[in-house]
Amino acid sequence: MRNLVLLMILSAFLAACSSSMRPIGRMPQNDELPRGSQGVERKVGKPYKIAGVWYTPAEQPNYDEVGYASWYGRDFHGKKTANGEIYNMNALTAAHKTLPLPTYVKVTNLENGRTILLRVNDRGPFVKGRIIDISRRGAQLLGFDKQGVTKVRVQAVDEHGRVPKLPRTQTARSDTPGDAHYIQVGAYSQRENAEIQAGRLKGRGHDARIEQSASNGRMLWRVRVGPFIEMLLAEEKLDRIVADGFYEARIFTESTR
Repeated sequence: MRNLVLLMILSAFLAACSSSMRPIGRMPQNDELPRGSQGVERKVGKPYKIAGVWYTPAEQPNYDEVGYASWYGRDFHGKKTANGEIYNMNALTAAHKTLPLPTYVKVTNLENGRTILLRVNDRGPFVKGRIIDISRRGAQLLGFDKQGVTKVRVQAVDEHGRVPKLPRTQTARSDTPGDAHYIQVGAYSQRENAEIQAGRLKGRGHDARIEQSASNGRMLWRVRVGPFIEMLLAEEKLDRIVADGFYEARIFTESTR
């Protein structure tokens, strides 16, 4: 009987030791952009349900979305994030519903042009119409901590802020011989408006031109940059154009055969 009691005590002791030895993510310093493992393993995560809505995390190396950002602070300060790190509202982190944890993102406030790099290590925001929840410090640096919500562009990047490049095999279908890629920065029913937009682009160093086209019986003047033979070159140019404040810019591919 005594041996059985000792065995039970030893088992409990070992279990406690095992629990205490489980890796716990660290709490980053103020103004820190956490890098590396931070004591936790990278994970994509399983599908989950919040308030009746299902979310499916997935690898999204080319994630690039425009939507609304909010921020969260004191109520979550010092608590565990979804991947086990400790939340510091004064560090440079964020929450996203489906990106792998962690993922680095470049966030641009489209209201003022400010851009910062953040580490996604948490889940949220679970509010319709919002695509990212940012730490209080991140919101301060982006200049929207007072109003609480702002329109942003969120791009997946590496920890140095670089947009990942797709391998050739993944872009082959977009580089079909005879295809041309254009960056379109607007289509106008009045030529004068197209000329104003083209002038703005040229003023920022982009070689824009105006093309006339017909759509559904209407005449339009399109403002474009290009063409580019390779999609990668078009994507690089698009990033520079958007960074200059032309957030409506999009890539269009046309066959020249």
